[in-house]
Amino acid sequence: MRVIAGKYKGRTLRCGRGPFFRPTAQIVKGSLFDTLGDEVTGARFLDLFAGSGAIGIEALSRGAELAVFVEQERKILKALRTNLQRCRISDEQAVVAGYDVFRYIDRLLAGDEYFDIIFADPPYAGKTAGRVIAAIAGAKREVCRRLVVEHGEALPALEADGLELDKTKRFGQTIITYFKTGASSGT
Repeated sequence: MRVIAGKYKGRTLRCGRGPFFRPTAQIVKGSLFDTLGDEVTGARFLDLFAGSGAIGIEALSRGAELAVFVEQERKILKALRTNLQRCRISDEQAVVAGYDVFRYIDRLLAGDEYFDIIFADPPYAGKTAGRVIAAIAGAKREVCRRLVVEHGEALPALEADGLELDKTKRFGQTIITYFKTGASSGT
């Protein structure tokens, strides 16, 4: 796995191992960042279920101001921290939150923090992707401009009050769904 473009282009990233680890394919990652385009430059980027950090590192490589990586599995956190060190990314640009994603989302919703882009890559099994979408859509205030979710099966009722479905792209068994929030839905 490598960084595709930008400041850290070509850097090899360490992958985690085990049942909790499913890296985003390079073609999916490339399409994701081609779709987001200039939105990444200067962005505050939240990487939920961050795994090895490949998505958040790619965002930093392409000019994001800050990336927050949320991952709870200790073995995977080791790979994530190693990848940040390999790329020589400073603690001011990369924050690692080593705990449960939904606990982090609760904290986000209760506080005043804001992200330009939230990317979530939950386990494909179960209804975790739907829970992330519902939590962000149900926020009493805007917490992001754009929500992007990687999932493995079609989700029922993708539209919600606080989110507007922008587009969906399928790559074999992987689906990437892009949402805009209220403030950006008119753009």
